[in-house]
Amino acid sequence: MKKHTWHPIPNHPELLFGQYVVPNFASNSVAVKISDTEFVVISPGESLLAPWIEQFSNNIKLHIILPNAYHHIGVKAWLAAFDDVTLYASELAITQLKTKGFSQTSILALEQTQPPLPLGYDVLFPPGHRAGDIWVRKQYSDSGDAVNQSTWITCDSFLNYERLSHQPVARLMQTILGAAPNLKISQIVKWFILTNRQTFKAWALDLLKSDNPTTLIPSHGEVRSNSKLAQEIHHLIQQRL
Repeated sequence: MKKHTWHPIPNHPELLFGQYVVPNFASNSVAVKISDTEFVVISPGESLLAPWIEQFSNNIKLHIILPNAYHHIGVKAWLAAFDDVTLYASELAITQLKTKGFSQTSILALEQTQPPLPLGYDVLFPPGHRAGDIWVRKQYSDSGDAVNQSTWITCDSFLNYERLSHQPVARLMQTILGAAPNLKISQIVKWFILTNRQTFKAWALDLLKSDNPTTLIPSHGEVRSNSKLAQEIHHLIQQRL
């Protein structure tokens, strides 16, 4: 997929997806359209700012979600480019973002206040994550009847690199850490990102009992869509955690 540009997500007309590189690894930004003049943007990368302004201008209202305390590098560039921006993060992430140049009062806690996401969207709080990860979920029906599938926009819990990196150092790290190729929970996630693996495992497996994710948009790697995705995630969690 071409990086540093915005792509539509098939079958989801309100969703856009873009990739940027930090430092040698593909990271993802996701935008959810509320209206022609209002968007929610999750983990905005600085290199995706210019293509965004070219496509949408900067005369819009933005709700920026920092999905954990690590995904903040591009945010200040977006704040400088737009006049009307509201920031959101989890309570745990906000306490850590204070040490990274953000005022605690400048970010709204998602536990109390959430952006005006479209109908069918909600914010999830996966437990046991060191940096206060949040997920955004879209639930919908493919038949117009009861909800029967969902899209998960996750943070660092899962990786989905389609191949190993061409960069020698990045390739070595991915191999050592079990971070690629395909859907993974890497060693970094297992031993550093997660502070309580069993709590997260129980929460995620319980969520899968009532949810049927058919599209996964992780913070790192490619969008993954298929009818067997829930089973793939279930197997991965059981195997790795």
